Parts: sequence; C-alpha cells; structure tokens
Amino acid sequence: MSSASASSCPRCGAAASGNFCANCGSALGNQPCASCGTSLAPDAKFCHKCGAAGGAAGGPVAARRTMPAGMVAQPVASNMANKTPWLIALALTVVTIAAITYSARGKNAVTPPDMANAGNSAGGGAAASTSLGVAPDISQMTPREQFSRLEGRVTAAAEKGDTTTVINFTPMALGAYANLPPGDRDIDARYHAAMLQAQVGMFPGAIALADTIETASKHNLMATYIRIMVAEYQGDSTKARAERATFRTNFDAEMKTKRPEYVDHQPFLENYFKTNGAK
Repeated sequence: MSSASASSCPRCGAAASGNFCANCGSALGNQPCASCGTSLAPDAKFCHKCGAAGGAAGGPVAARRTMPAGMVAQPVASNMANKTPWLIALALTVVTIAAITYSARGKNAVTPPDMANAGNSAGGGAAASTSLGVAPDISQMTPREQFSRLEGRVTAAAEKGDTTTVINFTPMALGAYANLPPGDRDIDARYHAAMLQAQVGMFPGAIALADTIETASKHNLMATYIRIMVAEYQGDSTKARAERATFRTNFDAEMKTKRPEYVDHQPFLENYFKTNGAK
C-alpha cells in the first residue's frame, strides 16, 4: 500500500503523517472496506457500496471491536486495556434509548417483560413470553430473517410504548444488521436499520445510512423519509419541512420506478404522501 500523508488526523486532530495516526491509530488515507473491499475515506462511517460499518481490513483499525451499525468504535491499542470509553458509550446508549422512547411516547415506566428467551430458545427448550408474545427461536434463521424478526419486534414494542423491550432488543437488531452479508444490505435493510437508530437517538448513524441509500439510488424516498424523521425527532421543524418538500417533489417519478423497497412499502409511502408528506 502506498504511503499516505496528512497534516492532521481526521479523527483526533493530532498532527500526523504516514498511513496511521501515531496518537490514536486511525487510518489517514483511503482504506478498503473490511466487508467488500471498496475504497473508503478515512472518516467514512459506512461503506457507500455495501452499507457495512466503516472500517478497513488490516492495520491498527482491525483491532476495533464489533459494534452495532452506526456506533463508530474508536481505535484501541493492541492490548485493549482501556475499557472505560466503551462502558461510557454503552451507558449513554441505554440512557438515550430510555429517555427518547419515554419522551416520544409519553408513557409511564412499563413492567419489564420476561427476557429469559431474548429472541432465542430458553433453557430446556421452553419459549419465554414477553409483552409482545412468545419470543421465537432465531438460531435457525438466516441472517436476514434474524434481522427482520428483531427489527419487527423493536418496532412493535416502540408502538406499544414498551421501553424495556426497545432497550433490550435494539442492540440485538442492530447487531443482526451488522452481521448481514453485503448482498443482504440492500436499501430496504439499510432503511430499517436507520429507523432503528433514529428512534433511539442515534442520529449520525441514521443519516449516514441515508447517505449510502442515496449513493445507490439518487432521490430515493426511503432516504428522504429517514431525514424527515431525524429532523422531527431533533425538533428541527425547518429541516423537516424542507425534507418533506423534497419527498413531494420526487414522489411521482420515484414511485414509477417500482423499486423493490417502494413495492414493499407502497401503502405506507402513498399514505404519507397524502397526509404528513403534503405539509
């Protein structure tokens, strides 16, 4: 690999040169996607080709821990001795999920469901019940089926105001997305992963996935809808209004393309266009 040069590290800001930052270990030049090999900018959060979380194969960045899509792990030393930042990130994620879900739904604390199963078969083969019914055994499902099942469970829980299930299952669902092979990270999967992130306050990750959708499909309605929802969650009415205008402008031409994600979500998209999207 040819030597890269930079006046400062794009991640920590320290003066740096060569292929990697001597201060934090971040890659300074373009690096290949660890999943599909596409060249990525050093600060890329997601691969614009396959949607995988940004990060190159080999070198110091290969020591990153596996995190849910959208949660960008900082490079760590080879001995991985300092775990404090990870514990803080995990705590903040849980607090954010609880706070935003509570605020969005206006519900009191719910009774924690029985999490013995947590999406897999419980000990002794018995299936555990939760507020959303019996959790299925996902161990025999394909990676895409696992992601779809977990994403659906989180979405249903959020609609019911079931904060506990959202807190427990969102990391599992995002982890299932991260485990998808590149061929399964299509626009529909990226859309659902972005919406999971948006509803729990992981806004940069949601927007980054929207960007990868638009790279693959310019003016895509799913990407625009993600941006609308992020703006609304953030209370940015001006941005939300502008994105809704973009949605209206592109709606007819985009729906005529009959893209798979539009066919799958046609009733929802048409209803949004007639109601909220018309404002």
